[in-house]
Amino acid sequence: MAEALQAIAARTGEPINYDPDAVKGLTSRPIRGATDAQHAVQAAIKGSHLVVMPGSQEGLIVANDIIVTARRDEAETSVLVRQATTSDRNGLGLRNQPRNTQVITAKTIEEQQALNITDILRNAGSVSVLSNSPNSGASYTIRGFSAAGLVNGLSTTSQYGVSAGADQPVANIERVEILKGPDALMAGFGNLGGNVNVVTKKPSAEQRLAVSFDTGSFGLVRGVVDGNNAITADKKLSARFIASAQTMDHNYGGYTGDKSWLVAPSLRYKDRLTDIIIGVSINEATSGIGAFTLFDNKTRQLIDRDPSRPIYAANQGIKINTNRYYFEATRQLVPGIDLVARGSHDDTLLTTRAASVGYSRQGALIADTQGSQQDGSSNALDTFLRIKTQPAKGLKANFNLGYNYSDGSAAQRSGLVYNRATNPSLGANTPLVVIPWSSFGNVQLISGGKQNGVYGQALIEFWKLKILGGVRKNWFETTSQTFFAGPSPVLMQRKNGTSPSAGIILDATPDLSIFANYARGEQATFTAAKDGSILPNVITTNKEAGIKLDLFHKRATINASYFDIQQDNIIIRDPADPTNLLPGPGQRGRGVDLNIAGQLLRGWTVLASLTRTNYKLLTTNALQTVVAQQPRDTYSVYSTYRTKLSDDLSGGVAAGLYGRSSSFANLLGQYVVPASRQVDANVFLSFKGFNLNLGVRNVFDRRNYGSASVYTYVPVGEPRTVRLSISKRLF
Repeated sequence: MAEALQAIAARTGEPINYDPDAVKGLTSRPIRGATDAQHAVQAAIKGSHLVVMPGSQEGLIVANDIIVTARRDEAETSVLVRQATTSDRNGLGLRNQPRNTQVITAKTIEEQQALNITDILRNAGSVSVLSNSPNSGASYTIRGFSAAGLVNGLSTTSQYGVSAGADQPVANIERVEILKGPDALMAGFGNLGGNVNVVTKKPSAEQRLAVSFDTGSFGLVRGVVDGNNAITADKKLSARFIASAQTMDHNYGGYTGDKSWLVAPSLRYKDRLTDIIIGVSINEATSGIGAFTLFDNKTRQLIDRDPSRPIYAANQGIKINTNRYYFEATRQLVPGIDLVARGSHDDTLLTTRAASVGYSRQGALIADTQGSQQDGSSNALDTFLRIKTQPAKGLKANFNLGYNYSDGSAAQRSGLVYNRATNPSLGANTPLVVIPWSSFGNVQLISGGKQNGVYGQALIEFWKLKILGGVRKNWFETTSQTFFAGPSPVLMQRKNGTSPSAGIILDATPDLSIFANYARGEQATFTAAKDGSILPNVITTNKEAGIKLDLFHKRATINASYFDIQQDNIIIRDPADPTNLLPGPGQRGRGVDLNIAGQLLRGWTVLASLTRTNYKLLTTNALQTVVAQQPRDTYSVYSTYRTKLSDDLSGGVAAGLYGRSSSFANLLGQYVVPASRQVDANVFLSFKGFNLNLGVRNVFDRRNYGSASVYTYVPVGEPRTVRLSISKRLF
């Protein structure tokens, strides 16, 4: 039977996955007149206890018709993944999608000893990360445009610039998908250059209990417990429990040390027709603001200061409490028709206590302190029908029709006391001021948003071509109410928009595909001009073309593409009247995006990315001449080599290079953040079930600065640090 299935896969080019234990000892029936792979497999297994079904992402699955159990995702065991997850609705693997998507797996996250989303996204081409600042948490842009972020394919609360998923503890991350260009449009308004989808870990029927411990510079101590098992005899119901806790004395900027804890239980029921996951993620995280410096407003040069010395006070940071409840469900209604639904509810409390350092109108250095707090919640739902048909020999037609909903609201408070300190010292030897943070007052502002969307996609497959087309209609609503002098009337605004998209992929050879896509994005604008009129929606056109190449018997893959993104109706200030706002002609980004992931030789893996983008304003004026925060080049290379040293001992080494070119820190190009690059190294040892990972980050102790959009806050990268990780699988 196994030989017959392999022969069918080779003849038809259709991937066929099967359980070796299920087919062991079975003999194939004769196959005559089969028109495709599925009919051939049905003929081969006729009369046995086996069933054939479409794969969740691509190809066919042959399994025992009694027991179908969940397994751990490949992202937890490999640097290369081929499956799509919550970012695709057509059931296609990443290799067969007409777009450039980069995936950072749990395996890579573990090897690199990443502690947060900023660490993880160093591997992502075209992504520019803004670390925790005095006024907001971590946020990021993709190909020059801001990304709100997704968790398990769903929009969640995004407050004060803390992108959704940026607070997700890494212990519960299965993968991070960087969805570039048109990938983001299925999420609705916004996310015009792409999106970052954080996918959480899932239960499986594998009996597994693993523990890990980390320690390192600045008093880092971190522990993780990850348990997983089937809880019924037929292994259809499984559970997973993940818990982590972390503490630090202080961060490398001398500010509040990162402290967090996470509890994340989940359940999964999976059989031949149904796959349901429900889970809870409860976490609390306190992070000090990142080390930073600023430009001298007279010389326009970066102020060279000791970045380990806090500016103004050490007890500055951001605290986020998140309770997340979510579900995912897939049910085969009849052969070829699946119903997919997923949803989430978030409750988030975000507290910032930090000084805003800058310059007064008179040019003096100042630090303003007050603090703020936002109490928010959000809901998200995405449900669709996926229909797979074969209307004729050699022709496949797949459709999905769906509805998407999300809402969010936040109540904002500020500290009761506002302080301004003039000329705070930036030196290393001045005693620090301990800020007596004030309590928060009553709610000053309640804001909310709601989004409804309906969408449809069609995928036609024939010969060596796959043609994809789709459209989404969106309705967006915002509400706001102020309480400065008593409750104001609720202000409500509504808009709608349409986002069409299309793509094509040609399988030129079994290992080479050529793809192209186009999509139109639309972001709702509720900003008013001086005459009271609401400015038009921001419109973006995304174009991309490239190749996907499998190497070394599909152990590695290369994605390479050229993209062109243009944004219109960007909001600008009227040079003749700075109190007025106008819809400007916007900006354009054109560039190349190259990614490689996988195993080059036995024991040798690599993950690399390179993006070069030419950012250009379509027009300039007295207030804006350049695109700020966006480096022309971003690049990363991470490679590992592992080998067996003796019967009980194996080991390996890894090295990583991460960097970017210079960028502007203001819209007039007066302040330039220099280029950065960092080298990391790791040594691995495995002995009798124990795994040790000793890592040195920023080996050459280089002073690096991060991208910035304002000249009064320029992040300073970490100095040389050391981390030691010890893990053990107990069973």
